[in-house]
Amino acid sequence: MIRILHVADKLSVGDSTIHGVTRLFSWWIPRFDKSRYDVSVCSLRKRGKAGEYLEGVGVKVFYLGKGKFDPFTLLSLLKIMKDERVNILHLHGYGAWVFGRLAGVLCNIPTVVHEHMVDRNIPVYQRMADRILSMVTTNAIAVSNMVKDFMVRYRGVPEDRVKVVINGIPIKSFASSNRCERHAVSLADWRTILSIPPNYKVVGTVGRLSHDKGHRYFLEAAFEVLKKYPEVIFLIVGDGELRGLLEEITKQLRIHNNVRFTGHRDDVVSLYSMMDIMVIASLSEGGPITLFEAMATSCAIISTNTIGLKDIINNGRTGFLVPSKDPNALAEKILLLLKDPELCSVMARRAQQASKQFDIRNTVQQMEQCYEEIIA
Repeated sequence: MIRILHVADKLSVGDSTIHGVTRLFSWWIPRFDKSRYDVSVCSLRKRGKAGEYLEGVGVKVFYLGKGKFDPFTLLSLLKIMKDERVNILHLHGYGAWVFGRLAGVLCNIPTVVHEHMVDRNIPVYQRMADRILSMVTTNAIAVSNMVKDFMVRYRGVPEDRVKVVINGIPIKSFASSNRCERHAVSLADWRTILSIPPNYKVVGTVGRLSHDKGHRYFLEAAFEVLKKYPEVIFLIVGDGELRGLLEEITKQLRIHNNVRFTGHRDDVVSLYSMMDIMVIASLSEGGPITLFEAMATSCAIISTNTIGLKDIINNGRTGFLVPSKDPNALAEKILLLLKDPELCSVMARRAQQASKQFDIRNTVQQMEQCYEEIIA
């Protein structure tokens, strides 16, 4: 039995219930070969909503309850590693990369550092730590080729130790050959709950309500769209620290009657199925789960042309790419699809077809292969 401990700085960000890495944990861990791998999660912070969510789907989670720079983090992590007889540490986040690699050296246990995004605003102290610890990094995983380049150039990880493993989703849970039939009841229910008139189109975005997700630009684009196409509802799915500010922006723009906030939803599949267009307005991404989800659920996609997104979307075929922080360009593409239902439908079908290569089973199998190579 190979015992894997996934270590993350935190399982939620701001006031969000769950974020990308935590959601991946909830999909990865139940799919590992249980006869071969014992996989658990450790958060450097205290227990919260995201930890409760993981526990609810059967994931074993440990909490250190430590602050960002608490030196006792290392001792607490070492104790869990000893108690659980950990064979491999799989690390996610700045703190996890530092304390995890130190713990790996002290216990002679291999480590895998996993990078999910590109963040060139790395604090100086983190870059120093990365350089010092680069040579004790056993293995590394990047979620895209662009992220791999970032790991090598900015984080000092030796290139020959980085493997690209693209994120995936449980395709069968999202894909549907006939979304109207599959979600007929839930779609009708949601339209009633959210007061969406039957003849209105729905343009949605899904993600944590934080600055890097670009919700402000989504709302500014909505303002421009509604001038020319008033029969549309803009749907914002997710929770986070910016909800109050975003709600205030809708009032300032006088579009609040056409915007709906759902908060965090576990049943996000039915919400995707209600959307005619899915928008990703992010300022930076690594391997966005929401993109794969929307593609699998047969949404027409409009996304910012950022790292991690342009690697997945074939511009003009499986989706449209626009510059980040450009609400006018975003509004232009939304209007194009709203006014051309046939084009919208064709692009949605192409996106769904392309999504089949991003099944979560492929991701898990590649990680299992990585673990086997390490143990060998």
